[in-house]
Amino acid sequence: MAREPSVAIISRLSAPSLGVFRGRAAVDLGLTRKQIRGLQTAGVVERVLPDTYRMTAVAASNEQSLRAALLWAGPEAAAAGLSAGEHYRLESVAAITPEIVLPRARHARAAGVIVHRPNDMAAMRVRRKHGLRVTGVEPTLVALAAVLDEEAFEIACEDARRRRLTSVPALRAYLAQHAGAGRAGVAQLRDLLDQIDPVHAARSTLEVKTRRLLVANGFTDFVRELPLAWCGHTYRFDFAFPDRYTILETNGRRWHDDATDYEHDNEKWSVPGRHGYRLVFATWDKVMHAPRQLLAELRATLAA
Repeated sequence: MAREPSVAIISRLSAPSLGVFRGRAAVDLGLTRKQIRGLQTAGVVERVLPDTYRMTAVAASNEQSLRAALLWAGPEAAAAGLSAGEHYRLESVAAITPEIVLPRARHARAAGVIVHRPNDMAAMRVRRKHGLRVTGVEPTLVALAAVLDEEAFEIACEDARRRRLTSVPALRAYLAQHAGAGRAGVAQLRDLLDQIDPVHAARSTLEVKTRRLLVANGFTDFVRELPLAWCGHTYRFDFAFPDRYTILETNGRRWHDDATDYEHDNEKWSVPGRHGYRLVFATWDKVMHAPRQLLAELRATLAA
């Protein structure tokens, strides 16, 4: 029987992990170290970490780098921090350098990998998601709170809530159990939980930016997701000032491809007037490029 080509062996070995593999695993399948070096010389594989390689035919990516780091670190490792946030696909979170956690007894380290060794590995709530070991959503958000700016962190946290990966009660319960003294990110997460609506997560980045714009300019007496009913349907509105019968609604879409969606939104925007409310729209352009104009419009409507 013809011997299987070394490239075929490497391809089969690395296929489940986006083109990365361990040298010793290749040796277990019959390759020699000399053959692996030959593949390196030929440019077929590239060494990225100690005894860890990638197939150059597979496009490099953050996920590939993370998988390489996890293979290198061994079965006790898990994605953490920015890498975990990106693996959960949290909005605007990306990890150029792979970030992992290991038990404190493990002293592995390598250039190009951020390794954390928490005092309490159980507090990391490691789970398996999309085929990889990753820290739980709550400890991941604590870690993100320590490295992201306030707005970016709020966007990521609200994305996690919106997708029901976690909730304010779940985050508070986690902090009550695992918020050790001096743990990075704990204070930032607590501050955010005191600011955001405990029930209704922001439905978009625009809502996060609008909330922050309002608060930064002294508008704090709004109600989130005000329910207004009409003809048997209940519609919710983003920011309402009930005592002054004013609603500020975010509108990030310039057009609608679905005619049903278009009709629904037009019906929704007609409802406030039927209850005596005035409606102000916060568009992406206004919030990002003309905030003074938006705030002046809101003040004028509130005062009318």
